[in-house]
Amino acid sequence: MLIDRNDLPKHLFGIPDLDLSDDLCAERLAGPWFRLGACSTGSGREKQGVENVVYRQSMLLSPEDFSVIFDKLESIVGDIGKPGGSLIGDGDKRVYRYSPFHRFEISFTRAVVEPLVFFNPTGAGTSLLINPDLWLFFKLEEKASGIWWDPSKGVEAVRQHVIEPGELEIVEIRVEYLSKYLQARQMALLLQHIRRLQISNPPQEMIDRCEEGTVTMGSPGQGVKAIVNSDHRDDVLVGDPFLLRTLRLWFEIKPLAIDIEDPWAEEPQFDPYTFTLPTEAGPVAPARWGYFRQIYDRKLDGVTCDFMEPVFFRQEVLAKYEGSSGFDVADNGSVSCNGEWGLTRSTWRIGNELLATGIGDFAQGVPFHEWPHWQQNAVEPPSSETVAVLKQERTVADAVNSLVQSLVGLNRAFARLASSLGMDIPEPLWSGSLESLAGRQLKWVYPGSADDSEFLKRATLASTLVIEALKPKLLRKLLQHLDAKLHQNNVDPPGPLGSRRLLERVTLVAVLIENLRPDMTQIPILVRRAEGKTASFDDLQAELSKLYERVRDEFAPLAFLYDLRVYGGLAHNPNMKQVAKAAAKLGFPGSGWHRTHYLSLPLSFKKIGVRMM
Repeated sequence: MLIDRNDLPKHLFGIPDLDLSDDLCAERLAGPWFRLGACSTGSGREKQGVENVVYRQSMLLSPEDFSVIFDKLESIVGDIGKPGGSLIGDGDKRVYRYSPFHRFEISFTRAVVEPLVFFNPTGAGTSLLINPDLWLFFKLEEKASGIWWDPSKGVEAVRQHVIEPGELEIVEIRVEYLSKYLQARQMALLLQHIRRLQISNPPQEMIDRCEEGTVTMGSPGQGVKAIVNSDHRDDVLVGDPFLLRTLRLWFEIKPLAIDIEDPWAEEPQFDPYTFTLPTEAGPVAPARWGYFRQIYDRKLDGVTCDFMEPVFFRQEVLAKYEGSSGFDVADNGSVSCNGEWGLTRSTWRIGNELLATGIGDFAQGVPFHEWPHWQQNAVEPPSSETVAVLKQERTVADAVNSLVQSLVGLNRAFARLASSLGMDIPEPLWSGSLESLAGRQLKWVYPGSADDSEFLKRATLASTLVIEALKPKLLRKLLQHLDAKLHQNNVDPPGPLGSRRLLERVTLVAVLIENLRPDMTQIPILVRRAEGKTASFDDLQAELSKLYERVRDEFAPLAFLYDLRVYGGLAHNPNMKQVAKAAAKLGFPGSGWHRTHYLSLPLSFKKIGVRMM
């Protein structure tokens, strides 16, 4: 805490609208984010009629220099971050000296500060500027305007944005990043914080409670200095009388000590000596293979084991990284982050429940800041019988890959069919990709405890992957090659078929060619007879009807995906009655869908490409 509330004069928080105790009694480093800079960009006038204006900038100085500048902290430290030159007199000699933006001398002291977040001296663009050394040190990337991203951790580290209905621009940094930066620089952080509260036309009762004057608090030993000025002005020539309270606050945050023998060792946020993971040999501390600052004569908890002794985790451990910027999760469960770190050498999935890796590879591949997350998902080594049972279920990644392989096979089958009909269609019928948003999300971890909504979401994503990448114009082109109206439906008047019915009809054409070997001119007639649009009742009709029903049955998965687009939906309430009816056509229950139902969908698509060959 900067200043104990009990040490504040009581009159400073006697008027709620002019209460500055939250600023004065704040903790130096509280919460996950720390505010390095702030600048009011509007009037600051609140709904209650209080004008609230804030300015904050931060700078670096030697840890010993706060006491040197303490007595000089009477007004705003201005012009920091503003480069310029000056003439210095030395007897009869005058010397020109240039001051870059990163060097600012506190007048009449030996102290020199380096701006960290400071007011933009050009007045153009944003109101606050950030010393580039901050983001260069952490190798941050600006993902979006004002968002500085740490690719090694996949998190925002520094952010610059506007809050409080567009009238306060701020710069924030994660506390752990600030602590690490100050430690690396071995510099203290000096915060200059200014807040002005003003009430126009205050009631007499409020005026009576306001004690005018200046109060100064803090000391060099406390690392804080605060000057609070209270004033009542009723003699203004223009405008209304007002009450004004202004806070000028300076405080320092000192750096942590650095180990000069090993200054680059990572400091875990936990005790690596007591951190263990379960193995067949017992609990083992992976830190024995990690690089961190060692403590002489201290022993690691647990037992010893081989470097490649497997440790096991629930596959939900990967959910944190799926879809997160910069992370990549491979089909075998390996995870990496922008080339900064990766668990890639000995990782494998066990069905869809467990993930395994060598404990030494874990220690060397996963950074310390991720260890607690993995420990929360660690499980005891499974028995060989459990492993055998888990392996019986096909992995989600394999099932999705199988679906795409079937669709690629559909492309080949379509090309061969077109070629057999004397056509040259160089474009693929299906142009989707596993690298698409739908393709990637279909492979995400599917918990065994997930409810029906997860199945609906996955099936709808599968619908998007399959259907939106189909090119109906190619199907129409092939059918029109056989007959000018074969791409139309059988109603009166006829209309164009959609992609699903087009694909079904092209497949029917392929099945008729394969089984009946007809003359090409007879195909349109046979198609219409197979679809039951003629009145013939002979043996050929029975065979045609049988072939047509087989095609319809094999197209049930595709029909299900089309129905989901209408009834399941991601943006509206699903029509569960219609979804249940569609699921029943695949032999699924009306509800209570499990991961096994999802995994069975890709298997059903193999037949579609086969029938077209």
